[in-house]
Amino acid sequence: MGIISNNGELIREYRYFNDTVMESILTNVHRLVEIPFEEGRDADFIVVDDPQVNPRVEINEKTCFCAGDFSRWEKTCADNRYSLFGNLGLFFRYTMATLERFHNIYSFHASSMYIPSNNTILLIVGGAGAGKTIYLLEAIMSGWKILSTEMTHFRFTDTGYEVIKGALFDNIRVGNLVYDFPEVPNKLGIQVPQVEDVWGHKIALDLTSLQAEDVYVNPRLQIINAHIESHRPTANVTVMKKKDKVVWTLYQNASEKLSPPWLMYEQMPVAGCDDPPLAWKRLETMRRIVDEADMLPVKSIVAGAKNCLEGIET
Repeated sequence: MGIISNNGELIREYRYFNDTVMESILTNVHRLVEIPFEEGRDADFIVVDDPQVNPRVEINEKTCFCAGDFSRWEKTCADNRYSLFGNLGLFFRYTMATLERFHNIYSFHASSMYIPSNNTILLIVGGAGAGKTIYLLEAIMSGWKILSTEMTHFRFTDTGYEVIKGALFDNIRVGNLVYDFPEVPNKLGIQVPQVEDVWGHKIALDLTSLQAEDVYVNPRLQIINAHIESHRPTANVTVMKKKDKVVWTLYQNASEKLSPPWLMYEQMPVAGCDDPPLAWKRLETMRRIVDEADMLPVKSIVAGAKNCLEGIET
């Protein structure tokens, strides 16, 4: 990706590219490597920062062009995750589309971990608030290896398929550490901040000390569509027996960061980074995963924080 702007400070903002704060892209991806601009680029991300221009976003295969009063919006918006370079922002979404378009790498909105006892990658798919963090905290207590906290990447190769490491930082509610998993802070050697609203405050948790390998080749997959209700006393586990339902679940999840419209800086509408050719190819890839990958039965689990492992083969 080439990043071009009339405002050099805007496109080198430390908190987005290097820091471990809530809005950092490092809460989505494993690492960002800067390379010489002259080397072959898949696409360019162009930012015109000017209060006099007509705010707009124009997206095609090779270019994402955006113009607006970004310097002011950076200072005035309430949630910088939904910014140009925030972890829910335009650059991240366009990068995910570019990975699909030019490298056949598909990105699930899923936390994932490697379970050594049965040599399996556990993939927890689900949107915001589904409970992916609860499984990460369980993984810490169970001694599993963390493959990704937020986005897990997948591609087919000439010899099968690969599952690729994602982010190792997770934005976790303080309440999960105080009430659901009070042993985790001691296990990680961290201090939990004192805040008034433990469920309304998040911290970025560094899980690099528990990281898995960078790439797993032809691993067995255990895919769980999870929904966690913190104090639910019992777990409801069902197997997705219909192939079409599994394909739809995976397709919907892999499209989540690309397709829906959203508001950048709470005021600029962005239609999304998807297009029909990408969508069709993604659907065919999801079908191929279901047909060709070494998978345990795909399950839907509705559970509480204390019984979320029911239905998981460990």
